[in-house]
Amino acid sequence: MRLFVTRGFDHVTVAEVAAAAGVSEKTVFNYFPTKEDLFFDEVPERQRALVDAVRNRAPGVSILEALRKLNREQCTRLASPGFVHFARVIEESQALKVKELEVMSGFAQALTGALLAEGIDERDVRTVASMLVSVHRQLFLSARALALTGKHGPAAARRLAADSDRAFALMERGLGDLGLPHGRKDRRAATN
Repeated sequence: MRLFVTRGFDHVTVAEVAAAAGVSEKTVFNYFPTKEDLFFDEVPERQRALVDAVRNRAPGVSILEALRKLNREQCTRLASPGFVHFARVIEESQALKVKELEVMSGFAQALTGALLAEGIDERDVRTVASMLVSVHRQLFLSARALALTGKHGPAAARRLAADSDRAFALMERGLGDLGLPHGRKDRRAATN
């Protein structure tokens, strides 16, 4: 990470990372299939946390509430001063932005499996998983935007948590009233 922060992701080779770690390039590739995987080394842990939040939630806790809690737990880390380096490296690399989309797609696939195991209708599960991961991605993008503008610490963590809570509240209420003036019922419902 030090090399990526200092020189930029695109300007560092895997051979240089291997040399800095005192291992062979082959050893690096044994653990990380691509250079992008090396940068996003926490992805397997984050994916497990997403699935575990669904699978290991307490009785009576909804899937939305379990994932809301997971997002809130990440706010302090995402608002830390050190996150700015991570955010800047991503922002400066098209390859990492592409990999980020791949990571989120992998999160959606993993969540799809967890939701199917919960008995969510298979006709709905991909849409639901994509929506849930979208909230997770927005948290990450918001954290990156704050970090790049120099905002971090407790105030930034509170803002991220509030934005995440708002997104989950929107999902809990449903999107049926989206675009309608406040207090007005859906016109289709009024005509039925």
